[in-house]
Amino acid sequence: MAVTTDGPLTVTADGPLTLAGVRDLHRRWLDGAAFDIGYPNAADFDPSMLLRLFDVTLNNVGHPFTPTSGFSGHSLPLEQQLIRELGATFRCPPDLVTGFVTSGSTEAVRAALLAARRRFRRRLIVYASTAAHTCVAKLAEELCLPLRQVPARADGTMDTTALAELVQQRRRGVAVLVVATIGTTMLEAVDDVPAIHTALDAAGVPAKSRWVHADAALAGIPLAMADPAGRPGFDIGDGADSINISGHKYLGVPTPCGAIVLRTDRCTPPDLTPTYTGAPDLTPAGSRSGHTPVLMLAALRGFGTDGLRSRAETCRSHAATLVELLTAADVPAWRHQDAFTVVFPAPSDRLRARWPLPVQDGWGHVICMPGKPFTRYERFAAEYLADRRDHGGHPLPGRPPAVAADLEDAIAC
Repeated sequence: MAVTTDGPLTVTADGPLTLAGVRDLHRRWLDGAAFDIGYPNAADFDPSMLLRLFDVTLNNVGHPFTPTSGFSGHSLPLEQQLIRELGATFRCPPDLVTGFVTSGSTEAVRAALLAARRRFRRRLIVYASTAAHTCVAKLAEELCLPLRQVPARADGTMDTTALAELVQQRRRGVAVLVVATIGTTMLEAVDDVPAIHTALDAAGVPAKSRWVHADAALAGIPLAMADPAGRPGFDIGDGADSINISGHKYLGVPTPCGAIVLRTDRCTPPDLTPTYTGAPDLTPAGSRSGHTPVLMLAALRGFGTDGLRSRAETCRSHAATLVELLTAADVPAWRHQDAFTVVFPAPSDRLRARWPLPVQDGWGHVICMPGKPFTRYERFAAEYLADRRDHGGHPLPGRPPAVAADLEDAIAC
């Protein structure tokens, strides 16, 4: 196997991958990472001390909270510890914590939908905002669950008045699952879980007939480090029945992964018949990476509560400074108060070939993440402003996707 070093990165199957080829891949991926400021991956987690664990197979079969026997190559006790620590982070009563690791947030959201479908025996409608991750619609279709999309407000959050109106239209006796997005992909807007419950109360949904899942892929841990009195309500302590995070985003684990935390009193146990492994199979995936919980637990404990809080504060400070830098040059940039994400008119295609930023409806964003120095964002800003000057300034493309109605108020936050 050889690596082509000229032009786009390619690998050809003409022999074994050599040490020189691995070094070249590593160098080129590191070079590319210097321009990855539009996607939420932290870059300050060092997994090097864990590399020696990768010469063993670790296959977590079954559920970390059920007894297991047989195959010894697993990290189920560490997975259980990870879920308990995440449960404490998201204020789940210690005696009601359950959950497991996943391949990412999409699988975690799927697990929440499956748990709710099992609890309500398929008599269930899913509600999510138009700004929710696209996986919600994909998973609802896959699981044959009807989905009602709730309009997002101007700031990107779910319109809970519209939610109440939509929920009132359902047939009597049908349960409700609401997916609250805790950090939308473009604006990092946060749906308010207590406000969702208020809307469900107004729509006459009994507590026993509702489930609120918090999709907190990026923003969950950073928000958990903030004072609950000064941030939107989003976690289990605020009324969520389940919550998920991604391990490769704020924690910086170098492989896609995630975890879901659920309340045991909301889950209906499936068949506990042991499989040939001796482990009851209570998870959608069955076999799961046994390395993932080790990596995520190492990140959580390595940074510690103070470190996680400090990293979040630094990212918010970088984002606020970037907004100031751009607005000083008459660019209508803005961010939500607790967000790492800075939104501005989309760069030209020429600049995006160098800085691969997401764009929607003429607007783009960068996300200030741990381990990425502010000089990187300054460098982008300088090139962005020069690009605007060279092109006579990019035309303002109308309102950003779900941006605040008053742009000056949005900039001010």
